[in-house]
Amino acid sequence: MDESLEHCVKSLEENDEDVRDEARRALLSICRNVLRSPSNYRSRELRLDDEVVVEKLLPAIGAMECLFDVGYVEDGERIFLPQNASLLKLQGLSRLLCTTSGSSPITNDINKSSTAQKTFFDRIVGHFHDVMYYENLNLQRKAKKVVPVVQLEIATMTKMRDIQKSLKLKNAADSSKFEGELIAKDLFLVELLHWFKYEFFEWINSPMCPTCSIECTYESVIQFPDPHCSKIELHRCQKCNIVVEFPRYTHPEPLLTLRRGRCGEWANVFTLLCRSLGYDARYVSDETDHVWTEIWSASSKRWIHVDPCENVIDKPLMYEKGWQKKLTYIIAYSKDEVQDVTWRYTRNQETVMKRRKICAEQSLIRLLQSLTEQRQNSADCSYARRKYVIKRRLLELADMLYIPNSQNKDSDETYEGRTSGSLMWRLARGEITQTDTGKSYIWDISKYGQAFELRYNVVKDFYYVVRNDTVLKRKSGWLEGMNATEGGIFRKVENDWKMVYLARSPQAKYGRVKWTFEISNSELYLETFSLKAKTEVFQGAKVSCEIEAVFDENKTIVIAVPNCGNFHTDEVRKAVRLNVIITLSDGQGSEAWQHAQLFRQSLDNTEESSMIISIQLKNRCV
Repeated sequence: MDESLEHCVKSLEENDEDVRDEARRALLSICRNVLRSPSNYRSRELRLDDEVVVEKLLPAIGAMECLFDVGYVEDGERIFLPQNASLLKLQGLSRLLCTTSGSSPITNDINKSSTAQKTFFDRIVGHFHDVMYYENLNLQRKAKKVVPVVQLEIATMTKMRDIQKSLKLKNAADSSKFEGELIAKDLFLVELLHWFKYEFFEWINSPMCPTCSIECTYESVIQFPDPHCSKIELHRCQKCNIVVEFPRYTHPEPLLTLRRGRCGEWANVFTLLCRSLGYDARYVSDETDHVWTEIWSASSKRWIHVDPCENVIDKPLMYEKGWQKKLTYIIAYSKDEVQDVTWRYTRNQETVMKRRKICAEQSLIRLLQSLTEQRQNSADCSYARRKYVIKRRLLELADMLYIPNSQNKDSDETYEGRTSGSLMWRLARGEITQTDTGKSYIWDISKYGQAFELRYNVVKDFYYVVRNDTVLKRKSGWLEGMNATEGGIFRKVENDWKMVYLARSPQAKYGRVKWTFEISNSELYLETFSLKAKTEVFQGAKVSCEIEAVFDENKTIVIAVPNCGNFHTDEVRKAVRLNVIITLSDGQGSEAWQHAQLFRQSLDNTEESSMIISIQLKNRCV
């Protein structure tokens, strides 16, 4: 954070309490007005004879200095923030004011905390500030325009009628009609979620190259001086070598047009759409790196878990039981409050508590209470709203109470691993329990003549079919050349050690990959087979290989490969199909999955092949 800005905010403490608090509220209001509507010039200016300036800012030591430090300038009768001024410092001022506007114990907790705790608390304050974007009425109108409301309402009513028929409901009483409207609102949410997942938003692992139309490979990230964009990822096309930028927007407005991203962008836009449609919605952030939405269901009188990336509603234990996440802190942010909702998402509270080591529990409680009180004491929050939110909060606390005898009430539920994102990405994060993946790809080796050579480079993650150093075919992605895999094999990149390799899933006892080579030309058959593949083992782990050779008469022989690094055989002679199978197994302890490594290679070694398979064919009539 900028030291001069911190000094200006701290100087507010020199004022009497009433003067200080009035100045803080006025400065926060100015920050929010600009950040909600940055292109509105009216929100960027204040006349010097304005009541806010005369009665709240000028009497307070440090107040005007805060505005001038973030970029405001004076032209005689007014102060204003130029259109070309960066909003980063204004955003920083807003966060500082949020942090210091609570009771002094909160300020002390943050200032005296460890680096990890301060980063955590700053992140909480930042998220609590950012959810106010959803309350911008102009932005809500833009968001609502992209939703096919009529189409979703028709689908909702169709589903509603089906439910009424199945339950033989009669809408005779007004109360029944009212309840029907509440249920319809819940059913509309189901339709909205499905539309958002399958028709509106797109998941991006890595952007496509605009020239080659193939997926690029992540290379690095740069920070970007725009409060609406947290960073820009740089991805490189492995074919034409150009760099493609992938901005990671934290403000939902540009995403209404771009309609793409990962879970952060998905939850950001979906929460905005829910707010624009009148739902009480909040943004939920999991410190183990995922985000989603919660919706207050008036019919159920509770918060409902909604994950737009997964098209899943009301399965809060999905992350712990399905994704195998080691949960720590899950915080929910809305226009009314910020709450620790971790206990809705776990049935193993004792273990979760042992993992919560970033801060003292009391410090976190004080911070959340302070931020919530500040929001609810603002001029935008009415007495009736505060009363409603407090009542709702009591219902939520009761809903999250830990009752040991009821912990198995959902034991019949099935929880699957993550479905959004590429397979390798999900496996690398340990958020998938999959053990088998069949790609069923078969290399037709006979169309390349009597000599076939396949090379794979794990650094570039490309297959190459080569003849005399000329590339005849290129295929992106190790999985795309596989016939089948088992044990959650994924491509592991170690940026700290600058190494890359294939490994099995941490949950798997073994991992297996299979390449299949077939001769479609009946005039040819196999003569010889050669294999050179890089492997590395640690702590008693094993990498073993075998060849299955299939012949015309459905005879199959299995050939053991004693050395993957240099193997040659003519036992495959007259075979018409080969399966090359490599198995990763054993190792010690919780890191056993990492002890058997296939294709281990330095990230700097971009040109050397990680695997070379050479197959000689022969004409049958010779």
